[in-house]
This record gives sequence, C-alpha cells and structure tokens, in this order.
Amino acid sequence: MQSNIVIWLLAFVVSPLPSMEARKRLADDDDASESLIGTPARRGAFPNVASIFYFFFGLFVFYFTLGAILFDGRQICGTTLIDTNHVLTGADCVSFLFGAEKSSDLTKLRVYLNTVALKTYNPGAVISNVLRIKFHELYDRKTKANNIAVLTLETNVTTLYPLSLPMDGTAAEYVGKNGTILRWGTAKSATTTHKILLQAPVSIISNSECSSKYGFKIADNSLCASSGSQEGINCQDDSNGGPVIVEGRQVGIMSWGKGCMDFNYPGIYMRITSFMDWIKVNTV
Repeated sequence: MQSNIVIWLLAFVVSPLPSMEARKRLADDDDASESLIGTPARRGAFPNVASIFYFFFGLFVFYFTLGAILFDGRQICGTTLIDTNHVLTGADCVSFLFGAEKSSDLTKLRVYLNTVALKTYNPGAVISNVLRIKFHELYDRKTKANNIAVLTLETNVTTLYPLSLPMDGTAAEYVGKNGTILRWGTAKSATTTHKILLQAPVSIISNSECSSKYGFKIADNSLCASSGSQEGINCQDDSNGGPVIVEGRQVGIMSWGKGCMDFNYPGIYMRITSFMDWIKVNTV
C-alpha cells in the first residue's frame, strides 16, 4: 500500500433533517457578527473549555494527511468540563432542544474538548456525543432568567482535568477581582476561516453598578464582568456558554450582553455560586 494514501476515519450516522427551529437557530448564528478580539489561548492552557457543535446529518470526518477536521456541523456555543462526564453551559445554547431533551436532534450534538482551534486536527482532543440535557427548571427563554444547563457526555473524560467551581461556602461576591473570559472567535486566513479560543481580561463589578449601566435591575443570581476599554470581548454571539474564571475557578457562565463592540455595557453571566446546589443535584 502506498505510503501517501490518505487515512480516513469516517463516522456517519443516518438521521433525519434537523428540526425547523434548530435550522433557524443555526441560520441566525450564521448571520451574527463575529470578531477576533482578545488573545489566542495557548494550546493546553484551557483543555476543559470546550465547544458545542451541531451536526446536520451526523457526518464527521477526520482527514489526517492534511491535518484537518471536516464535518457538516457548526459551532453553536462554548461550554466547560466540570467533571468526567458533565459540561456546563448556557441554556440558550441548546434552547432549540428545550422541551425535547431526548429528541433526535440530541444525537447531532457533539462536545469538542482540549483544542484551541476548531476544524483543525488536534492531537489529544476529545470529542463526545451528548446523552442528556438538563435545563434549569426556571429557565425563561425570553428573559434569560436561570440561563444554565448541564449536558451529560457519552464519553467518560479521564484524560483532562475539570474546571474547578467555587468551593462550598464561598462568598457570592467577587467585586473588584480580576478575571478571564474565554470565547470562540473567528480567525481568517487566505485559505480558510475557523474558530479559535480567545481569552481576555475582565473585572467583576457590583450588580448595582451593572444595573445603573443598563437602566434596570440585574438579578442577584447574575454576575457582571466589565472589559473596561476593551471592545467586543463580551460578544454574546460567540461567547454564550463560555466561562468567566477568577483565581482558577469558574464563577460565571456567559449569558447575554449589549452588542459586540460597546464596552460601556458589562457582560452578564449566570453566577455559579447561586446554582451550586442545582449543579450538584444534576451531575450525580
């Protein structure tokens, strides 16, 4: 056999077309503005910060010779590994499956871990199917209240360490502390367009200051992170579900913000300390 033969690994699952709502959500994502603002994350620095993909036809191809990963899916959100088989994300990220957590659409979800560049071959990357989605019981799709969900992975991830959450009894306030947000931004070259993991510094501000900026009350179970003078790092189109990390622990899940380029408005995160009991119950 010739040494230059391309090695293919093909996993193809015949499945029905995605639901109309799923297709609309993904089409809306295609139209969203994206930016490359922030610093590209170093490979291996955040192996537990992952991406959620939706595969239209279940087609997944590795093309090892070119070092590329080809598929019919698209990235829809960020997520984080919090134990060996659960990831934490925003409920908005998978809201097109709300009320149908075990539908055929669920079989088209994949979680891609331990990579800093999507649609490229990454040695050591872990890709898992999703078995279940648990939405917060009080999640509201319109107001984004309780915008949190847990995905149960099919793969038991033992080669990566989970991202630490706040310790029991930790005070819910992080006002004045510096943190890091991570999001997937679009990088373009002469030949390709792909998402890369970006990191950027933020400062945690009080909910009262945050409320004054928006002109309405920010819920107590939300956390506000300001980018100061840096534009665009809270872009909700590609940051949803991504973490804000303070002192090595995830303290928030990106939920929403105002626009992509207006640094006068902080990013709004679900405050992890407000949901610790819920997370524990739904990751057993």
